Amino acid sequence: MTVTGTTRAKPPLFCPRTIAILGVGVVAVLFLFSRPAAGAEVDLHMTLMGQGYQTRTADGDLIDRRRLIQWVDLRAQRLWGQDGLSLASSFRLQFDMGQGDELNSFGDEMAELMLLQLRWHRRASRLAVSFGRILHFDELDFLAYDGLRVDYQFPHNFSLQLLAGFCQRDRAYLAGELLQLNGEDERTEPAPMVGASFLFQGPILWAGLSYRRVVLWAEDWPLEEELAGAWASARLWQRRLGLDLGAVFDLGKDQWDRLRAETWLRLFGPLDHVRLESGFLRSRPRFAMSSIFHFFQAQPFDEVRTGLRWQPRNALFAAPLSLRLVFTNRRYGSAGDSGDGAGQMANGLDFEGRVPWGRRAHASVNMGYEDGSGGRRWLLAACLRTGLPLPSLWLDTRAVLHSFVDPVQERQQALSVGGSASLSWRFAPSKALVAMAHLNGNRFHPFQLRLLLVLDLAFQFGGSGVFP
Repeated sequence: MTVTGTTRAKPPLFCPRTIAILGVGVVAVLFLFSRPAAGAEVDLHMTLMGQGYQTRTADGDLIDRRRLIQWVDLRAQRLWGQDGLSLASSFRLQFDMGQGDELNSFGDEMAELMLLQLRWHRRASRLAVSFGRILHFDELDFLAYDGLRVDYQFPHNFSLQLLAGFCQRDRAYLAGELLQLNGEDERTEPAPMVGASFLFQGPILWAGLSYRRVVLWAEDWPLEEELAGAWASARLWQRRLGLDLGAVFDLGKDQWDRLRAETWLRLFGPLDHVRLESGFLRSRPRFAMSSIFHFFQAQPFDEVRTGLRWQPRNALFAAPLSLRLVFTNRRYGSAGDSGDGAGQMANGLDFEGRVPWGRRAHASVNMGYEDGSGGRRWLLAACLRTGLPLPSLWLDTRAVLHSFVDPVQERQQALSVGGSASLSWRFAPSKALVAMAHLNGNRFHPFQLRLLLVLDLAFQFGGSGVFP
């Protein structure tokens, strides 16, 4: 793994933003023991993850990295005894130890409030109102913002969503920036946002229209992002035929950002277990330089996929047998585009297989091959998941072979060999401990090791106290 970045001075631990976030956490804890929570139903889910691994800098130096991450998720229903009033929060704490702090890949904050949403909705009412830090996902993109969301249900399965607030742009989330306006990745000022969606949800058809506009004032002049999107999904012939369509248009740049179409068909008679699949995607890459997953091709690309899946039903096994084969053709650039990447093409073939092995084990195999733009590469991975003699113990093992050839840089080719093993212990309902070790190497990086330890806990609070 190669990580590049600049080193910034580390801020004090108790900066104003951190104090504010910790204050919200204290309020949430006090809430659990306050009168409003007396009649509430509360779920508390805590996950503690410890990481230890080595990362290689752009200069070729190995840095030992140790990190401790804590997630606290809270869900509360029937606040103040009201059936329609609920609270949801998600809080993340991170502690870096050792030389890994120098890379500063997670920004300046060691605490992050990811979700804090107060929602009111009665079953008999068509109106639902949410307030706070809200996570929203639709055809346009993933969005996190501080503000208000209003949902109204019309007759005949139609509904309306209205969004208003300030986008949060200071942190990479889900391996990507929350919002990017013309490459302004380093700015942390809130950006005003408004949006709306009109939806239809029927028994066999789902469809929607979405609109969003975001404005960021940078040095007294605005950067705007204005997007419109549409999507539709249908399940026909007793769900034997599936159709999915989606499109996003950038109104500010007057161009299509994404077009997608997918379909699948489950055959009849003796071939009832066979499903044919095909899909098309046209997209423009969006860059997130804080992510370790970089896409170096700036040209838009068209991707066509065709494949088939075979999945017979067998009641004798807990894990179903499944085989899937997919062919992919990807072309970079389109008519009117120019640049080094225009006109390049890549073809790929992927195979996935899953075979049950008794009631407490199954094996899987993944193979992939791609040749064209970006070079030639292939991957072979074999996995085995098995239950140990104790019912609550599971062992997962994985072996990987990966080869790549870069057609541009000389001698940039290597065969990587890797393997991993993890042990999962579910010692109580909704409580588990997972330990994992991952090792791989090639001629560029002979030895790379990563250790992972996760403690996952969940609690529920009711009128009689804590119960599993």
